[in-house]
Amino acid sequence: MRRLFSLFLIASLIPAPALAQTQERGCFTKAEQKAEQIVREGLRLREGAKGCDGPPWGLHTLSLWTSVDQRFGPQFAAQTRVRKSAFQREFSDDADNRLDMWNGRIVLHFRHYPLSEVYCAGIKDMLDNTLKKGWGVVARSAAKGVDEVKMDYRLCE
Repeated sequence: MRRLFSLFLIASLIPAPALAQTQERGCFTKAEQKAEQIVREGLRLREGAKGCDGPPWGLHTLSLWTSVDQRFGPQFAAQTRVRKSAFQREFSDDADNRLDMWNGRIVLHFRHYPLSEVYCAGIKDMLDNTLKKGWGVVARSAAKGVDEVKMDYRLCE
């Protein structure tokens, strides 16, 4: 009886947010939404930099992306971890497969996005500004993608 009471007492002392992390919520939190937006922005920049680097655009954006990735890789990785933990919580029975499918869908979209002079110039400016002004440029730009994320995931309100 004492053991049962001790276990109950210990369980009641665990903070509610810690317990909630393991239970499916059916939605993404604001932090997880932000992480999803930043991951998508990173994929857009990476794929845009690859596509706009050579002919016919020739903007040499791949080296800019490499610099951004080297400088802000830890920030992108942190957001990727937040996103992955949300997928693990929400799709515990198939999280890795679902994450791979979503990543593939997003990469495929940006890899085959119709390039233009204007789009490529925007990618180059974004990469230049990120290197000059810092991580906030990526975060602000990513925040504009809130509607796309809301179409894909239910957000906790």
